[in-house]
Amino acid sequence: MNVKFKMPKFGRKLTGGGMVKELLLTTLATTISIVLTFGTAQYFEDRQTEKARRMIAMTIINDIDQSIEVVKKRKDAEEKGHEAACYVIENEDRLDSIGVDTLMMFVNYVTNASFDADMEFKTMNENIFNSSQDTWRTINDRKFLNNVQEFYNLRFSLEQQSKDLIIFKKPLTVEEEYEMFMAVKVEDAAAICRWLLKNKRLKNYLDLVSSRMSAYLVFLRLTTNLNEENKFLMNITEQDMEEFVNHTYMEIHPAKEKDLMGTWNAVLVDDKNETFYNLLPDHTFTTRQSVRWGTAFFRHRMVQRFSLSGTWDVEGDSLVMHYDMKSYKLEIDDSEVTYPADMAANVQWFKEGLASEEMKPILVKKLDQNSRRALATNIDKSGTRLELTDDKKETIHYQKEINK
Repeated sequence: MNVKFKMPKFGRKLTGGGMVKELLLTTLATTISIVLTFGTAQYFEDRQTEKARRMIAMTIINDIDQSIEVVKKRKDAEEKGHEAACYVIENEDRLDSIGVDTLMMFVNYVTNASFDADMEFKTMNENIFNSSQDTWRTINDRKFLNNVQEFYNLRFSLEQQSKDLIIFKKPLTVEEEYEMFMAVKVEDAAAICRWLLKNKRLKNYLDLVSSRMSAYLVFLRLTTNLNEENKFLMNITEQDMEEFVNHTYMEIHPAKEKDLMGTWNAVLVDDKNETFYNLLPDHTFTTRQSVRWGTAFFRHRMVQRFSLSGTWDVEGDSLVMHYDMKSYKLEIDDSEVTYPADMAANVQWFKEGLASEEMKPILVKKLDQNSRRALATNIDKSGTRLELTDDKKETIHYQKEINK
């Protein structure tokens, strides 16, 4: 861009010919150019600094929000587990008539038999915050930084309490739990409960529920208020946080009908298992899931495989499937396994267990209540990667099978 400068009025009165005027004009032009260049650069630098400041702040605020959700889940699990435990104790004389889900909720509550990743803190952002001087310089707000450090101290304190305080100690030691699962069949939930009810430390653990709940509630009260102040200090709204959480650089959009037709294979960690949907142009579908099981009774893997069919459609941004439960088929394939003769009875018992009602696939158990399933969709620009999210916000990614 060419910019023309006119001689200022004071310069028009100067004597000395065109050379002096030309020199003055050049000097003015250079000065203005420098001011414009550095002023613009400073403006954009300030904009970038503010953008980085808000991005870092929202990352930390989101980390705190996620930790708060973890503790809420722990508190909810504590309430539901204690309720199940009280019910089991009150009905000790008729355990065989109590639902397996209630019995296993009690078992999981008083033992270390289960692990839920959703109830574990993620510490990556804390490590970045504490190790990066750039983070401290960019934020440049002492109150916000103090709040964040206080939060991480509170989170660390709660984790230490969970590991060290007697109120959080499960009634059984690791050795006792091992002994229990060796002595009782893992599929006999009622027998496991009878074993647990004999433990003398069980009552103490149940009586200390109020202390555990208190620890969770104190943490939630302090950290919720603290993070609300963080949002206030950084001028960050709930809409800002929602956009931050949902932001992605990937070009995605809700899937349309034509996008969904074809065979979709779930991306699973264990490639020995499989889940796929085949969505046909006539709006029918079939799905098959396979899980491979191993045990000390035999070598190689036994396969639990089921299939279902039904109809599908697109409603808004969701894939809606209506399952025909009459089409449900279950097959237990033991063709791969080998075992010594003295293990034959155990292998047969294991095979029958995989075909039992208790071992029904999770999807089938859910569909027993409602054969309609709606899954929110996102598909990438290539049309070969699909994201399906259920009503509990559980997401599975699929890849399209390309015919070669």
